[in-house]
Amino acid sequence: MRFTKIMISVALAASLAACASVGNENIRKETAATVATKLTKGKTTKDDVAKLFGSPDTVDFSDSGNEIWKYQHVRSQPKVENFIPVVDILAGGQDLQKKELALFFNSRGILKNYTMLETDSEVRTGLINANQ
Repeated sequence: MRFTKIMISVALAASLAACASVGNENIRKETAATVATKLTKGKTTKDDVAKLFGSPDTVDFSDSGNEIWKYQHVRSQPKVENFIPVVDILAGGQDLQKKELALFFNSRGILKNYTMLETDSEVRTGLINANQ
């Protein structure tokens, strides 16, 4: 019975643990499908994109004169093991969800192409994971 109460407490603490996020909040809820409904190649301008997503996180230029805008958002959720005494020393980590929107504009500032990437990964910590 005591073990059950401890496990319930650990599960509750883990579910209440705050997620951390960093990056452009304007793309946090976006998916490839929702972005596709908002952008039109050959028509959408840099001003249109800035109104939708705000200022880009980075701006680069290609050799051919295209301007490349990038937006990123990363969300991190701690693993349950992080909240269990002793276990957290052996194994733990975080689950990561990363989104990156890259937009390619021609020299007139018109959207030429774009891509929306969404990746899930994990960061492992602890003595057990140290050698992997």
